[in-house]
Amino acid sequence: MAGSAVRMKRIAVGVVTGWLLLAAIAPMLAPGAAEVPDDEGPTAAPATAESVRAGELLARAFPDAAGIPAVVVLRNPGGLTGNDLAEVRRISHRLTGASRPAGVRAVVSVATTPDAADLRSADGTTTMIVAGIDLDPADPALGGTVDAIRAIAGSGTGSLEIRVTGPAGVARDSVTVFRRADTTLLTVTIGLVLALLLVIYRSPVLAAVPLVAVGVAMAVTSAIGAALARAGLVGVSEMTASIGTVLLFGVGTDYCLFLIMRYREQLAETSQRYDAMTAALRRVGPAIVFSAGTVVVGLLTLLTASLPSYRSLGPYLAVSVAVMLLVAVTFVPALVLLLGRYAFWPLKTHARTVAASSLWGRVAAIVIRRPVLTVAACLAVLAALSTGLVGYRENYDAISGFRAQTESARGQQLLTDAFPAGRLAPTYVLLDAPVALHGHLDVVERVSAGVAAIPGVQQVTGPTRPDGTAPDGTAAGLTALAGGPGRTYLSPDGHTARMDVVYTDDPYEAAALDRTERLRRSVRATLTAAGLGSAQVMVGGESAAALDRRAAATRDAPVIAILLLGLITILIVALLRSLLAPLYLVATMVASFLAALGATVVTAVVLDGQAGITEGAALYIFVFLVALGVDYNILLATRIREETARHGTIDGLRLALTRTGGVITSAGLILAGTFAALMTQPLDTLFQFGFALAFGILLDTFLVRGLLVPAIVRLAGPAGWWPSRLTPPPPQPTATDPFPARDSAAPASSTITRP
Repeated sequence: MAGSAVRMKRIAVGVVTGWLLLAAIAPMLAPGAAEVPDDEGPTAAPATAESVRAGELLARAFPDAAGIPAVVVLRNPGGLTGNDLAEVRRISHRLTGASRPAGVRAVVSVATTPDAADLRSADGTTTMIVAGIDLDPADPALGGTVDAIRAIAGSGTGSLEIRVTGPAGVARDSVTVFRRADTTLLTVTIGLVLALLLVIYRSPVLAAVPLVAVGVAMAVTSAIGAALARAGLVGVSEMTASIGTVLLFGVGTDYCLFLIMRYREQLAETSQRYDAMTAALRRVGPAIVFSAGTVVVGLLTLLTASLPSYRSLGPYLAVSVAVMLLVAVTFVPALVLLLGRYAFWPLKTHARTVAASSLWGRVAAIVIRRPVLTVAACLAVLAALSTGLVGYRENYDAISGFRAQTESARGQQLLTDAFPAGRLAPTYVLLDAPVALHGHLDVVERVSAGVAAIPGVQQVTGPTRPDGTAPDGTAAGLTALAGGPGRTYLSPDGHTARMDVVYTDDPYEAAALDRTERLRRSVRATLTAAGLGSAQVMVGGESAAALDRRAAATRDAPVIAILLLGLITILIVALLRSLLAPLYLVATMVASFLAALGATVVTAVVLDGQAGITEGAALYIFVFLVALGVDYNILLATRIREETARHGTIDGLRLALTRTGGVITSAGLILAGTFAALMTQPLDTLFQFGFALAFGILLDTFLVRGLLVPAIVRLAGPAGWWPSRLTPPPPQPTATDPFPARDSAAPASSTITRP
């Protein structure tokens, strides 16, 4: 199909014109995908998770407690003064008045609820105002509401500091930070790719071709993605858009590089550029298609996940790669042909010859002579890097992942300095019974007492008897707030009771998540023992949501990994027509992933002091590294297979490694460089993802593809292609034969044709 675009000039003109028009018109018909809200945010638990159902029940039974909280923090290191408390009253009045910002539903502060002592720190320096915002997290209006709250609150005067944080503040800052960084990311990526292409091609025209191709693909992809997002078929978050940018630049320039280099190689055999491009497409096209196919398949396996953050990432990026593939095999060859000899200016179009003693010629000789030593050395390096996994831990705190100073991060720091860590994100317990709970408050209090007895729980707040006593007649030790503005613990119909639980430690740490799991078991056991087993128990809050995400990820990771490896293995079997070669190719990718993740743990957590590997990042790294890293193995393996069938195992391996060495190395440097650009983004997630991908791709480029895979091919010999039998024709040595049929390195005077 792609070949038809390069057989005649008028067809090539039509192809180039068609793509350029599509890139110009499509964005007008559908705005950019990044402008479409993503209904499934990166911190959303599965729809069936207990924390999600708890949130839904909370909204029904306690409407005033529902919504996304924005927390206004007021801190005076010398102690809150009368003027400071006047500021609390002013802000509370503005947020509850007729002109309050859109979506603000309930406001709780020491001004609206004077007996809410838990809103003021024990040292008297800090207080908070909690405003519930009744807007969907994906609603663009949420950002405007947070901005309005910040405008009302101000930043404080004198020694009083005021900051707006909470989930709403974090969400607003995330969007703002991403949008500010997008321009930087795009600039860094384009500059890096252009510099690398100029070094590789040594032609400004050829260097511009991949950038134009990526630009076309980005415009078309953004329009398609926006249309799919508006139809509710895909989700596009700010993080997805950022990753999509570097992914398109990375794979797009790689595909262009593979094609153009093979085209230059074919020009050494024919002076007809249309014939040369047709031959190049025929020979390298299948490898490009299968390489893109592995990436698309890898990304689509994320659709099998139960975790929304996994599902929302894959489809849009899969569409991006598919569009880039079409552009690479139609638009790029047509454009290069129309440019003619000017495409290579100031170079000539013919291929150059490189001595067999060149870098990759020497590497090939070493691999062929010392395959066992090469395999052992490569595995030792990979194993050493993998030891970094000993320090692996996950981080579920979104605010701690900011690498840039934000108002929400500053606000949380003020809260951390003044309140117990668990106050930042309380857990809540809901008891929903078929009977009214007014007559069963003793059972509710037994549940509260059981929760309070769990190690690590600092405070439990909930409904008590009218006299505020426990069943044994002693003081309950619980804050008895049966009502009050925004502080209701028993639903109007009396069937649902609510308890707020504050932990002593960080609610996002693994210990808090484990405690939440124990809390769930404890409450159910208490109700069963009290004869109220018919009541439904739900535990929600940030710790509960993180626990549910952890459980979903534990289920999703092996399913996606096994499915991805299985599908990629099938694709490679179909391409190479071999059952053994795909096994060691995929195995090397898994080893490379473990090494890259280990190096990331050491770099990000041990050396950089980050709180941990961001939740979900490990699976993202696995999917991308396996899907992208296997590209180079596919290109190398298909060339080895092609040359082995023509020259035999030894000379075929030497020829394939030498001819593809420079191309794959250049492609690997470009792909690694584009992902390294993500390290400029202001989030630990993207720093870790960018570092792991860049490091892993460099491992694949130089160690795995350059040494390990060729050495395994050398050791496996003809049996490695089983059940295929690659039988080369009888050798016909001539005076110009660059590869005499013998198991030794070619003499220094021999030459190898390559681009």
